Amino acid sequence: MATVITSIAVSRPDDTVSAIDYAASAGTACLERAGLGPCDVDVLINVGVYRDANTIEPAIAALVQKRIGINLDYMRAPDKRAAFSFDLMNGACGMLNAVQTAGALLSTGSARRVLVVSADTHPSMDVRRAGTDEFPYASTGAALLLERTDDHLGFGRVQHRSLPGPFGVNGHLPLREVGSDGRNTIVIDRDEDAVDRMLDFAVDSARSCLDTEGVGQAAVERTLLISSQPAPAFACRLAERLGLAADSAVTVQGLRGDPHTSALVYGLSQAQDARRLAGYERILFLTVGAGLSSAAAIYRLPVAAEGAGR
Repeated sequence: MATVITSIAVSRPDDTVSAIDYAASAGTACLERAGLGPCDVDVLINVGVYRDANTIEPAIAALVQKRIGINLDYMRAPDKRAAFSFDLMNGACGMLNAVQTAGALLSTGSARRVLVVSADTHPSMDVRRAGTDEFPYASTGAALLLERTDDHLGFGRVQHRSLPGPFGVNGHLPLREVGSDGRNTIVIDRDEDAVDRMLDFAVDSARSCLDTEGVGQAAVERTLLISSQPAPAFACRLAERLGLAADSAVTVQGLRGDPHTSALVYGLSQAQDARRLAGYERILFLTVGAGLSSAAAIYRLPVAAEGAGR
């Protein structure tokens, strides 16, 4: 048994630049593509980090759940199933953290379907401030619907690693300096060598994951790499270091800035749209972010895959 991706959707940058709107829009589209409605979701997990006006409470997941309309009055639903939502924030690694959490819920029968949403935006919600040197992240969102399958396809074990030392990247709010404008402000500090350190760490994490999953050098050639995107050439550099062909790495196109928590879904969406999954036996999903921390998982594809679902 394994956790499989039933459908995905992305919410491209527009004039709203609200993380809540991005997440809800992607979540709604994701359910529609699966032929399902809000009442078919048991758990919603939000992994977005940078949100409207630096909102802390309530959880963004609850606001997204309300916007999508997921079981808001479950006592009137035919099966009277309640839905639960929560935030799970771990930067770029959050999406795979959510996959692991969803897998536990699905394997025990606690949930039939888990909807994972992500979105990041500058707290000011000024689109001009996204994807800049001061705030390198794109204003965008994505969603991933997960279910359980009885066959061998889908996600393997999600592997996590961390390194001691500098964070590499640190997003913070200096309250004494920003004063009354704090809700519209965020400061992102990135060490000069952060991307190079992330790349070295990603190589080690990828090799560890491949070895654990029994993917030898010959089979690596049939592996598509979808990674976080802390720099435009990061995925290609990682593929080269792993001995993969240049076209085995997905580089997210068409966004201003790092898609951050939405990077994996964006990469999968673009790979599907370009029919790049054909001929691959598996996807290596790999993220590396502040901490330094990493998460990696193999996703087993059907033979002659045309999509990432069952």
